[in-house]
Amino acid sequence: MKVSVIIPVYNAEDYIIPCLESLHKQTIDQLEIVLVDDHGNDDSISKAHAFAQEHQQMSIVFADNGSNKGPGQARNLGIQKSSGEYIAFVDSDDHIDPDFCKKLYDAAKQNDADLAYCNISFDYPDNSSIIRYNPSTRSGEFNPGEKKRFLRHYKSYFTTFIYKKDFLVNNGIRFPNTHSAEDTCFLACSLISALRIASDNSTLYHYNILPVTVSRKKDRSRYKNRIQSLRSFKKYCKEKGLYCSFWFEINLMMLKKGWIMALKDILSI
Repeated sequence: MKVSVIIPVYNAEDYIIPCLESLHKQTIDQLEIVLVDDHGNDDSISKAHAFAQEHQQMSIVFADNGSNKGPGQARNLGIQKSSGEYIAFVDSDDHIDPDFCKKLYDAAKQNDADLAYCNISFDYPDNSSIIRYNPSTRSGEFNPGEKKRFLRHYKSYFTTFIYKKDFLVNNGIRFPNTHSAEDTCFLACSLISALRIASDNSTLYHYNILPVTVSRKKDRSRYKNRIQSLRSFKKYCKEKGLYCSFWFEINLMMLKKGWIMALKDILSI
């Protein structure tokens, strides 16, 4: 397989079919979809099974997370079960453009890249949208100077990236066992470890702004999880011998994505 798309399935019965339809429309061949049951309390996974039954020409793999462990652990299981050369992550209430996988895979292959990324559209219920951009960088070697600049302007749009599976496995990059900012940690570890990167300036990922989402609902322990996720990133950097070279960028991220966001979490309780 060229690309495996990992989707944690949890309480998205109103959105899972449009999400899967967007994967059905992908223009790339050799596409695998890994659906991880994270044990919600609605009919999301039943609808996903029905979709798979109706589209047997698609390569759809189901994995069971055992219980509700959160999206990070669901994605880790998806990585384990995937067979693609590259891995993408799509949330079950979002969707992607038909060329998402093909454009990013082609960009990655052309540059022998560990990562390839695009931009993201935040889509609102009134049909309005706002495009958000990742930092720009040259495709090819991801040298320390470019990497530092990228990290200083870091965005947590981890679903706008595809990741070479061997790169993730060889570097031991996984989502931490937390329930907030686990995606920030995962992407930051990937960026700081990547030797080569590629980009496509298209807006290919669509994040649906919903009235209540897992990422935005109030959680009294969220700030603790956020700090723990950023500490996991810092620990990873020290274990990989990267801390001294990137200490400013690492601690800037700890401040911006950890402590400041944690303070906002506390104030919103």
